[in-house]
Amino acid sequence: MAEQLEQDTETNDSAAELAGYVGQAITEARDLLITERDEQITAANAPLDAERVNLQEEYRAITEAAANLRELLPALARKAQAEHDRLLLAGDREGAAAKLAEQEEAKHAPEGMLARQQEIAEHLAEIEEKKKAIARRVFQQWHGNLQQLIRATEHGLFIELLETSLNEFYRFQGQHNLGATTEKPESRLVKNYLLRI
Repeated sequence: MAEQLEQDTETNDSAAELAGYVGQAITEARDLLITERDEQITAANAPLDAERVNLQEEYRAITEAAANLRELLPALARKAQAEHDRLLLAGDREGAAAKLAEQEEAKHAPEGMLARQQEIAEHLAEIEEKKKAIARRVFQQWHGNLQQLIRATEHGLFIELLETSLNEFYRFQGQHNLGATTEKPESRLVKNYLLRI
């Protein structure tokens, strides 16, 4: 009884060791696929990320410039009006009209800045959609590769287990003269577990 228990323990230890090796190989293959996936998405997103950073910087710069301009507009209007009056008094009607046009243009500059910010916001949204499309494509490719790894591993392990078990059944039965042959698989001792490969 103790000898059987020791043999069972050795078998379990061997099976656990084998499972550990197989598990480690599968984990390494999976980790490699994950690394490849991450490298693919990083490379595909790099130009979009650079463009996004540039657009965000431009957006912030416009926000700052618009705030400064709004703060300065009243003073600029007074200065333009004074310059207009000076030119008008000097008899330069065209110069005076140009100063008023300049003042009107300055008043509408924040609107143009807001329009540009809206364009930037829309472009940033487009970039995010492109990044999502890239992520979907990369995920689908990675998922397919991972499925192939899993299926190959399952298939390989299953076939290996069946073949080695079947060979061991025949070896054991032949060694002990139990009469099992390839032609008569029903004569195996393990009748409830007929293995078909």
